[in-house]
Amino acid sequence: MLKINDTITYTAEGYANAETVGVVEGYTVFVPQMIVGETARVKINHVKKNVAYGSVVEILEPSDKRVSPQCAHFGKCGGCALMHMCYSEQLLFKQNKVAANLKKIGKIDVDVLACVASKLTYGYRNKLSLPVSGTCGHVHIGMYERASHRVVQTRGCQLGGDWATRLVELFTQFCNEYKIVPYNEQNFTGEVRHLVARYVDGQLLVTVVTNGELCKNLTPFAHLLAQNYDKFGLFVNINTYKNNVILGNVTRHICGIKHIEGEHLGVKFRLRPNSFFQVNDGVKDAIYTKVRELLDVSRTEVLVDCFSGIGILTNVLASDNYDTYAIEIEPSAIEDANEMVQLNRSPRVHNICGDVNVELPKIVEANAGKRFTIVVDPPRKGLGAGICETLIKSNADNIVYISCDSATLARDLSLLADVYTATYIQPYDMFPNTDQVETVVCLTRKQ
Repeated sequence: MLKINDTITYTAEGYANAETVGVVEGYTVFVPQMIVGETARVKINHVKKNVAYGSVVEILEPSDKRVSPQCAHFGKCGGCALMHMCYSEQLLFKQNKVAANLKKIGKIDVDVLACVASKLTYGYRNKLSLPVSGTCGHVHIGMYERASHRVVQTRGCQLGGDWATRLVELFTQFCNEYKIVPYNEQNFTGEVRHLVARYVDGQLLVTVVTNGELCKNLTPFAHLLAQNYDKFGLFVNINTYKNNVILGNVTRHICGIKHIEGEHLGVKFRLRPNSFFQVNDGVKDAIYTKVRELLDVSRTEVLVDCFSGIGILTNVLASDNYDTYAIEIEPSAIEDANEMVQLNRSPRVHNICGDVNVELPKIVEANAGKRFTIVVDPPRKGLGAGICETLIKSNADNIVYISCDSATLARDLSLLADVYTATYIQPYDMFPNTDQVETVVCLTRKQ
């Protein structure tokens, strides 16, 4: 019988998300930071009925796929889960994760193509959102410890790159020197809650998230930014909510540029502090290029992009040959999308602010009898039965589903399986060194 603090000899037999799973003395044991096939001495931290959770004390038989993590905070910081694996093993892990979820949850036994690698495995993130904690004069900025809200002070996150390391150092210096009081989640006191930033094409937007009006002057911090970045914009966002939401409803421009301007895949765009934009530029472009390649629009009369964000993919897919509708529930994203229509002179793109559950049926009904092509890129909760039913009623020739959670993807594909066949399923490594994976699926209507 396993008990807390027992030390056992454990062999990793398979994966369960970011953890390995094995059986010891009739218990199913979950242990992170191991590779299938490895044997280790493991300390039991939690036991519940016939399930136990442990942590590695010593690796006894290491895998040849094991590498030394490049980050000193690995294992404590919750940002990465796979940094102990060589990159080829990470890609195989993600391919198998998608296939296992499709089979187990969706009852779909299909070939999943190899996970498309990211050109950058470190320094790929163009955005950071870091909590600010500690005490006055001793500010800590970092990531949350895994499965907790304890901040691990990180010195140079490997995923963000030099621009992010420098920014965290500058803001920490400013907070300590000017006695900024960090936020306390227990009693909701303090001045600064988060540091949020986006860096794209050499342009930096920095947002200081405050707990009410900030009484300190940010001019000294702006001077530090000017000395270190050629193009930057500084903002304050006020968030007094007593919850875990990062941004509040009010954002004020302090100085510098007001938005990032760029052009990716031939589409001009502008990004503001709260604009949604994929964190890995290279993989984002690879996915959007593949979506454009997969879709047969030769007979399309109506194209719909659901959960469209600021509309970059919408404009990549838009054409003068058919009407394109983009549905997004976030009003600020629709403002960005409307501006993008003007920048790219896309007269047949129509942006709709609303819930896909409500707006997609309206579009389908208003265009009854026309040939549809549909793209969906939902949040982690996926589509659900209502949207899947609307997709079936649309009679769309083909649908591309971009998923950030293969579990909800599997559920949704099972709901569509009677009418649509998955002709292409491929994971993309948007988030190297983490256990997260994007998946692109092309669905073709059965004859």
